[in-house]
Amino acid sequence: RMHPGIAMFPSDLFYGGKLINGVSPPERRPLSGFPWPREEFPVAFVPVPHGIEIDDGVSKINEAEAAAACDAVAALLAGGQCNAPDIAVVTPYAAQVRLIRRLTRKLVSGPPFVEVSSTDGFQGREKEAVVFSAVRSNDYGTVGFVSDWRRVNVSFTRARRGLIVIGNDVTLRRGDPDTWMPWLQWADAHGINMDKPGITRGRYDPEQLRRVRGGTTAAEMLKDVLERQKTQLKIAERQLEKASQKSKSHTLGVDETVETGNNEITNVPCETALKQDLALLSNTDGCWDDSDDEDGEFHHSVSAGTFATSSSATSSKEDDEPAQDAWDL
Repeated sequence: RMHPGIAMFPSDLFYGGKLINGVSPPERRPLSGFPWPREEFPVAFVPVPHGIEIDDGVSKINEAEAAAACDAVAALLAGGQCNAPDIAVVTPYAAQVRLIRRLTRKLVSGPPFVEVSSTDGFQGREKEAVVFSAVRSNDYGTVGFVSDWRRVNVSFTRARRGLIVIGNDVTLRRGDPDTWMPWLQWADAHGINMDKPGITRGRYDPEQLRRVRGGTTAAEMLKDVLERQKTQLKIAERQLEKASQKSKSHTLGVDETVETGNNEITNVPCETALKQDLALLSNTDGCWDDSDDEDGEFHHSVSAGTFATSSSATSSKEDDEPAQDAWDL
């Protein structure tokens, strides 16, 4: 559905080169208005080395990148081949979303406006053109979750006819050698870096790029995550079922279920379980002791402690006086 030039890098790095283009380049010609560094190649990297990331609560903003994103949107609108609903600005940070949303609304007289969304909120969507702002720009090469390859994959595969990426070249290369550095090397090799538009630098080897992740595809990398989630779900369902059965057994007096070491569930009569519990209590607290049944010395209604108390109480009475029951004391 997207121009083959847009699909090239995600296919090589995230899908092992297995993506098949459903359209040809003439069917997805680059949108006019924006000064694409290479004619008929609708991908561009706009370096903003002077931008500064600023903390905004728990989020971040980059005013220089926000201004560059608005300039890109204005150029696309001026080209006349797309309207505001055909363009989206995507960025990983919510504070940057709010900033760019305020700025882009000044570019059109009224709704519908250009859609500005976080990367996570734009999953499953697509537009004719996507402008991406990476936000992170610092001297120590920290990019945070911007390096998440899944977010990069979403951001780079939402556009049909134009992808414009805005960021700090040095920070992104230094902060993410696994995803952003290969993408920037790919951009240099294809001459789409706007610092030297149309000039190719370096060499692009798709086979080498496909081996970066050991030949695994994005689907294969997610397979293990999905398997773990299924296992956790089954465990939770089994625990819920066990708790429900246990609750019923206490409420209705039905058989309880006990899980054995072989993950097998066996039924134990509630009456038997109750006797076992009572015997355990008697052995612990001295209420009665079923082990003395054969001796005949004590009745089950008289505990050892009670009998001792009863004996001491009657020591001053005549020997032929009948012993008092514990409940008469």
